[in-house]
Amino acid sequence: MKTEVFQGTLTAVTPIHHGGSETYGTIRPILTLPTLIRDEDGGFRVEDVPYIHGNAIRGYLRRLLMQDFLDLLDYELGSAKIFHFLFTGGLLESKDGGSVDMRLRTSLRKYLPPVSLLGSALGNQMLQGKLKVGLAEPVCSELRWRQEELYGDVSAYNLRARDYGTRLDSLREYKEDRAEGEQAHQMKYEFEVLIPGTVFLHEFILTDADAVERACFIRALNLWRERPYIGGKSSAGYGKLRLDYDYNPGDESEYIEYLQEKGESVCRFLDELTMKWK
Repeated sequence: MKTEVFQGTLTAVTPIHHGGSETYGTIRPILTLPTLIRDEDGGFRVEDVPYIHGNAIRGYLRRLLMQDFLDLLDYELGSAKIFHFLFTGGLLESKDGGSVDMRLRTSLRKYLPPVSLLGSALGNQMLQGKLKVGLAEPVCSELRWRQEELYGDVSAYNLRARDYGTRLDSLREYKEDRAEGEQAHQMKYEFEVLIPGTVFLHEFILTDADAVERACFIRALNLWRERPYIGGKSSAGYGKLRLDYDYNPGDESEYIEYLQEKGESVCRFLDELTMKWK
């Protein structure tokens, strides 16, 4: 058994909107999780602290890595199911009594390093990924007691701000499109953000990865550094990060070499998957 931990920090360069599941009227709050807080007198209380969900980071890395994987192979997908298998984690279907297809599982790990790294589901097979992605937690006074390297003096409450946008009814934007006396409709909506300068502690844990899978993970980090965003509204300037992890970017080379050497075999395997799961 082999475990490798990659620790680092994420710093908000622009405001980050990482929305939760709830909406209050026209206001979309950021994701917060109830967290046990230790008081200075040694007591405890529970408060809502904003986090960046590990699943959001994992999903963004998956999309970057899978598109890069297909681009390096110069391969065009011809199956919606295989697209979802690669880009969204797949869909588990109950077939054949749930029997384990060891040949398929072995081939998936052999020919598709990004799938082996991140996991997915195909047919009745669930392939567990070898990468664990932690929650990104803000450096703040509430979490000072468990953040050993960085000590935040700012409360998590003060890291939060409210921004807004507007939507205009384009069908009635011009006077000639409106009835006499009718006004153009414009809606204001509000959403919470984490302010620029917010620092998050974060870690990846890589378990039992071979050399190609490890290099594939390094490739994913490099792709994220090229497009360092998270959360919503990145097209409008939100969610840009500065990434600081302790790793060697050149360690991606074994993954690139694998795809160059085995690219034809990988493409044939993708063709087989496409024929079976159209």
